[in-house]
Amino acid sequence: MRNKLSGLLKSFYCAGRGIAFCLRHERHFRIHLCATVYVMYFSSFYDLSRGDYAVLVLTCASVIAAEIFNTSIEVVIDKVSPRFNVFAMIGKDLAAGAVLVAAVGAVAVGVFIFWNIAKFVYIFEYFTAEWYRIPLLLASAALAVWFIMSAKPRKTGNKRSKGNDAE
Repeated sequence: MRNKLSGLLKSFYCAGRGIAFCLRHERHFRIHLCATVYVMYFSSFYDLSRGDYAVLVLTCASVIAAEIFNTSIEVVIDKVSPRFNVFAMIGKDLAAGAVLVAAVGAVAVGVFIFWNIAKFVYIFEYFTAEWYRIPLLLASAALAVWFIMSAKPRKTGNKRSKGNDAE
């Protein structure tokens, strides 16, 4: 029993280590995390059902998971194909395309759930009702931009993928 528990704990540790790698090195992962935080914050202005929240959580999680898959594919391809190879390029492009499909789907879900002009007016009025709310929102946006831009570049040892690593 103890051996099974330690194996389970080790698998959680390894998963956490992978997520931490993405958090440190992947700019797009950070973008998706920030978008998730803002989606969840602004969802509080809506009267969403539990089902709506379930759809939002699953949608955000699928984009973040797609980004983790993309990173894992890129890291492995960079390791096994250090020089340019058209199939390596196609593999990386396919993984990035999967993230794009998930992100476009997430935007569509967001439009379906949040598109309500009356709520947009309400949110605008909320932020303009108290003098400190807009500066706080702008400060949070500046902090999000800093967080996104401060990702440490991933070292691949692969010259051809410079600039393509953050997909």
